[in-house]
Amino acid sequence: MRKRFFATAASAVLLMGMPSAALAQDDDDKSYDARLEGHDPAVQLDVGGAALSYLLLVGLGVLCIGVTFKNAKRTHLD
Repeated sequence: MRKRFFATAASAVLLMGMPSAALAQDDDDKSYDARLEGHDPAVQLDVGGAALSYLLLVGLGVLCIGVTFKNAKRTHLD
């Protein structure tokens, strides 16, 4: 009984390990940007700016500072 259990457990581990080994072998550098498909010379996209990151930073800063002005004496009945 014990030998059968270990044999079943070992085969289950091997069978479950096969898909991950197959996925690990896929190292193709695929471009998922349609603007780059079908071009013979090497095409690269322009480097983006940091404006969106700064807008997010300012928005979160306003939210965090706005919480400091919350009235602590408010109730849920307001």
